[in-house]
Amino acid sequence: MNKFRMATITYALLGAVAMFLISASVFAETADAGAASFDSEERNVGDRKLHGKFFPRRLRVHCDRGESLSRALRRAREHDTIRFYGTCYESIVIKTDHLTLEGENGATIDGSQTPSEAVVLIDGAQGVKLHDFTVQNGSDQGILATHQSQGELTGLVARNNGTVGLSVDRSHLEIMDLALDDNRTGGMDAYSGSTVVAKGSLTANSNGGDGLAVNAKTYLELRGAHVTASQNGGSGVSIINDSRLQILSFPEAQGSSISADNNGFAGIGILGSALSVVGSQFFGSGANVISASNNGVFGFFAPAGAILSPHATAKFIAAGNGVGLLLEDGGSVLIVGGIDMSQNGAGISAHGAGTLTIVSVPPNPSRVNSNQIDLDLGFGTRLTNDGVDFTSIACDDTVLTRGAACP
Repeated sequence: MNKFRMATITYALLGAVAMFLISASVFAETADAGAASFDSEERNVGDRKLHGKFFPRRLRVHCDRGESLSRALRRAREHDTIRFYGTCYESIVIKTDHLTLEGENGATIDGSQTPSEAVVLIDGAQGVKLHDFTVQNGSDQGILATHQSQGELTGLVARNNGTVGLSVDRSHLEIMDLALDDNRTGGMDAYSGSTVVAKGSLTANSNGGDGLAVNAKTYLELRGAHVTASQNGGSGVSIINDSRLQILSFPEAQGSSISADNNGFAGIGILGSALSVVGSQFFGSGANVISASNNGVFGFFAPAGAILSPHATAKFIAAGNGVGLLLEDGGSVLIVGGIDMSQNGAGISAHGAGTLTIVSVPPNPSRVNSNQIDLDLGFGTRLTNDGVDFTSIACDDTVLTRGAACP
């Protein structure tokens, strides 16, 4: 046998062995993913690399056929997409950066059979995208993002979980079209220096405690979001401990809204924190509507808190509460335009507050009237009123007023 023929046979054998190894690799990976299957165009790629990097893959997991989402996630690499179907009775952990997890046709992750800290735990992963599925029946939290995780949550439902639907711990999320309803403690709890940017629809209704809680130097921005936080056992929205809820000045943010109605305690609580709505180029528009009506005690509850709306770009509505707006412990308000407080026990009650500045402007007028008492002021509060319509006022000797006379 000549040397040329022997070389040809050798190369052929090596090629056959290589093809066998590639096929075995794909088969082993697919089997380890709990009988999940790669899409056909990706199945032939296997573990091949391009310029030292793995090709991104699309993996299908059919939980209703007994396949395991957790096992698929353990084999996932950066930029992979996992699409799953049916109801997965498990709890999952996501640690892979730039992973996309998508649900199809009502896909659900149900934690009722696997008690854990969270049904879906995002643990330090960056660039994660979760789309279009339900997380339910966890013994503790529905979704937890922690350890500086960063990602996008779109079209998710978190319901009937033992504590909160969504927890954000030292992490950074962009959320859009989320429903965080019917959880035992709360809809969302974001804390420890986290940031959350909300777009689209956000509901946090019928939870046992607060609908949305923003705590411990955490920042919640509404970027064209429509928030409904109603019928909760505590407050609709709570902003606590040096945190901020803000609607910024660029066009994408204008038109945001909050409806925090029919909650057990307050519509919106601001404790040592701030709610601010800005946008000088939209002066007088009243484009952002914030409603806190028919709550158990307070519409807006702001001990040591601040409400700032200097450009008349918001409307603040409070009706049917014990107190429409309460200020205490140095809490302050600067609202230009858009105050509508009526049919409350007291429209604005400020005792031991800082400065209370309320202004009416023609494009976006303000009124505090038709309450049992419109303005109830005491203990050193300072009021500046410019054109706001009110009927009744009660003051003690420590109150300083401008634009309104104490009886």
